[in-house]
Amino acid sequence: MKRKENAVKRAAAVLRTVMIPMLLLGWQGACMNVQAAEEAPVQTEIIAEELPPEEAVQNAEETAAAQPEGTAEEAVLQPEDAALSETPADAEAAQVQPENAEDAVLTQPEAAEEVLPPLSVTMVGDSVLLGASPSILAVQPDYVIDAKVGRQLVQSGSVLDSLEAQGLLRQTVVMELGTNGAFSVEKGQELINRLGSGRTIYWVTVYGRELGWQEESNATIRQLAAQNENVHIIDWSQAVSGHPEWLCGDGIHLSAAGRDAYANIVLGGLQQFPEL
Repeated sequence: MKRKENAVKRAAAVLRTVMIPMLLLGWQGACMNVQAAEEAPVQTEIIAEELPPEEAVQNAEETAAAQPEGTAEEAVLQPEDAALSETPADAEAAQVQPENAEDAVLTQPEAAEEVLPPLSVTMVGDSVLLGASPSILAVQPDYVIDAKVGRQLVQSGSVLDSLEAQGLLRQTVVMELGTNGAFSVEKGQELINRLGSGRTIYWVTVYGRELGWQEESNATIRQLAAQNENVHIIDWSQAVSGHPEWLCGDGIHLSAAGRDAYANIVLGGLQQFPEL
C-alpha cells in the first residue's frame, strides 16, 4: 500500500516538474502572440496617423516655403514667358542689334520715304564760296567745290572744262559768280548753254555793303533764271541784308556765323524744287 502511495507521489512530483513549466511556456507564448497581434494594429494606426491628408498638404507647403526664393517661379516659367523675365535694358538691347539696324530701317517704308536722296552737286565760285566751303562740306562731304579768290564769270568756262575732264561736273551745279565784277546776260547764257539743259543750275545772288555792281550782277542773274527753266535763284543778297553779323568788316566776306548761315541757305535752296 505504501509502495503505491509513494509511486503516486513520485509521479505527481514528476508531473509538477515537467508539465507546469511547459504549461507556463505555452501560456507565455500565447500571451506574446496575443500581444503582438494587439500591437500590430496599433502600430498600423500610428503610421497612418503620422501622415494624414491635411498634414501632408501642410508638409508640402512647408517644403515649398523652405526652397530658395524664385525656385517655384523658375520652374513654372515657360519658354514663351522668357521674354517677360528680361530686364528693361535687355529688352531694349534685343529690340535693336547693331547688325540688324539696316534691316530695321528697310522694314519701315514711312521713314525711308521721308529721307531725301543725296544730291550730286558741283559748286563753282569765288572767295565768298571759298569761305563757306568748310561749313558746306561738314554737312555734305561728297559735294565738289571749286572756289578761288578773285574769280570772275569769264574764267568759269575753263573751270567747267577741267571739272568735266576729271568726271567732277555733276548733274546739279551751283554758280556763285558776280561778286568780283558784273557780266552780261549773253555771257551768262553762254555758260548755261555750256552746262546744258539736262543739268539743274542754281545761281547765288551777290552782296556787298559797298559793292558798286551788286544790283547789276543780281539783275543779270534774275534775268537768266527767268529765261531758262533749269536755272533757279538762291537769294543770298536778300537773306544777308538784315544780318550784318554774318559779314566781316569789308561787308562782303563771311564771318564765322556767316559761313554757317551761308551753308544753311544754300543747302536749303537745293531742296526746294521738285525735280530734285
